[in-house]
Amino acid sequence: MQAVDLHCDTILEIWNSELKGNRLSLRDTDVSGHPLHIDLKKLKEGGYLLQNFALFVDLHMPSENGKPGHNSISWKTPGADAHKKADAGSWVDPWLQVTEMIRVFREEMAANADLVRQVFTWNDIEENRKNGLISALLTTEEGGILQGKLDRLDTLHEAGVRMMTITWNYDNELGHPNQLPSRDSNKDNFDWFFTFRPSEGNGLTDFGKQAVARMEELHILPDVSHLSDAGFYDVADIVKGPFVASHSNARALCGCSRNLTDDMIRTIAAHGGVAGLNFCPSFVMEAHQENLCYTSCEALCRHARHLMDVGGRDVVALGTDFDGIAPKNLEIENASQIRKLADYMSCHGFSTEEIEGVFFRNALRVYREVL
Repeated sequence: MQAVDLHCDTILEIWNSELKGNRLSLRDTDVSGHPLHIDLKKLKEGGYLLQNFALFVDLHMPSENGKPGHNSISWKTPGADAHKKADAGSWVDPWLQVTEMIRVFREEMAANADLVRQVFTWNDIEENRKNGLISALLTTEEGGILQGKLDRLDTLHEAGVRMMTITWNYDNELGHPNQLPSRDSNKDNFDWFFTFRPSEGNGLTDFGKQAVARMEELHILPDVSHLSDAGFYDVADIVKGPFVASHSNARALCGCSRNLTDDMIRTIAAHGGVAGLNFCPSFVMEAHQENLCYTSCEALCRHARHLMDVGGRDVVALGTDFDGIAPKNLEIENASQIRKLADYMSCHGFSTEEIEGVFFRNALRVYREVL
């Protein structure tokens, strides 16, 4: 079974390792003593046709003399000040972050050209498939990298970016995410981090609307994962063709508002887009306590079936969020084991056509249209 995954944060992890002075290789991270969910060895074992590599930018990345340092690295859980506006003097410039990760991505592509090639167009994907190569599609996670400069979209497009997550968990010049509630110091950080609430009154800014329209002109897919409910519908009003939720599940099954309502699922489907199944336990299960959250194949299948029942079989894809989620509490422990999900689906009522749709056909249909 081939696989296409809409979202991972692996390039960030490789850049982090470089900042710490012991850079990982995308070829095989197991040999480093710091294995990632995704590397080329695991992608090959899992039968991957294409992996989207998101460049995650933290608007609140601590700065050492204006640049990131090895002491600034931590897992992507915002601190108690997550609701505050970024102070330009305290945080690493977001454009510097994405530029550095583009460099890391290009270096890994060059070092591993016998296994993987970056793709810019649909024809590139087809050419890689014929030659037995894994395709790598570049995406960004955090529209704040634009810093109000629309021409940066052209620069990113030239670098090969073909999808942009409009917000992460902070407000930016484009719009707003669904909000974390006020921090309760008596609550466990893990519990608090996953209690997003809908933000229905804060959609896209005027600049955000211009940016989304320009994305469609450039054939960059707008990605609404993390975006507020109001922002979601702003995107739907602007975009004529497909847009995606690269790593979001069904809110009806797990009430965290990082997931999609049934109406949102239908709206994405009506645009010909897809939603990628997110493997993060707290976006799969209602229980927010860390020791109770576990992403099983059974739970992922419940989300897949719900997405299909609401939006049709063509709306579901994979969006694992590997290397952006904690490396535990996962039945599918890394990319090499992705076939576990296909096998489980096959034994529990999913047709071959439905499974192939989730694993590669639905995402490829979108790429064929947009790229």
